[in-house]
Amino acid sequence: MTIDVEYLNSRMSCVRVAENDGIVTLTLSRPDRLNALGPDMLPEILGVLEVVRASREVKALVMTGEGRAFCAGVDLRTPFFMENVESDSVFEGMRLLDWQHELIVGIHELPQPTIAVVNGDAVGGGGFGMAMACDMRFAVNSARFWMIPGQVNVVQDFGLTWLLQRCIGTPRTMELVFSGRRVDGREAAQMGIVNETFDDVGQMHDHARTITDSIARMGSDAGRTLKMIVRHGASSPLRDQLRVEAVANGLCFNSTEFKQAKTELLNRINKR
Repeated sequence: MTIDVEYLNSRMSCVRVAENDGIVTLTLSRPDRLNALGPDMLPEILGVLEVVRASREVKALVMTGEGRAFCAGVDLRTPFFMENVESDSVFEGMRLLDWQHELIVGIHELPQPTIAVVNGDAVGGGGFGMAMACDMRFAVNSARFWMIPGQVNVVQDFGLTWLLQRCIGTPRTMELVFSGRRVDGREAAQMGIVNETFDDVGQMHDHARTITDSIARMGSDAGRTLKMIVRHGASSPLRDQLRVEAVANGLCFNSTEFKQAKTELLNRINKR
């Protein structure tokens, strides 16, 4: 076991954590509230992210929801949210959002690969934003993605204006932000919001498991480095990327994991 799952779960009421072969699964667990983000859930997620980040043995993080929703966004019924929204102080509103935005930064900047397994509706910055902050996204066809700021005269938050543009471009982002229309799983896949969609949750989890199984076979350093390299390539000239790849592989060639994998590969080849 790479992290103390039993200890973590004993201290949390809104999320559940499981771990297998270096793959950590974080399940949002407020099904009665459609897994909406509240003042208790947010620090629990941030705590898990910190534990995952600090572990050299955790190789990937999977995020999903319990019940029929992934996450219904911020829980508007919580006193914490309403008190800040109704405050006359600009700084109180900023303080609330700064705290919430730590969630998106925490997911997006996690060194390990991250996968959102979207089992149902992903709403607003909280739900939609959490999914978009992950490196890969898989969803059921019945899942719906949408935003509500235009309906209540506020600006979209949780980094969705930044994250969406990098997946679907500015015009489509503008359309979704201003219209607030609901995009189902199939259309989300066509637009590039998610990698792939599935008819049922079981199929989706099985597919995600094929990805995590592949990650689990990699050394921790190799997986983190590969994620960093892919991210770097998104905004780098080709020659710069080739140089970074060469340097990174030079480091990997000296790792124990590479030498072991090379030996196993050569043994399989020699047996043919």
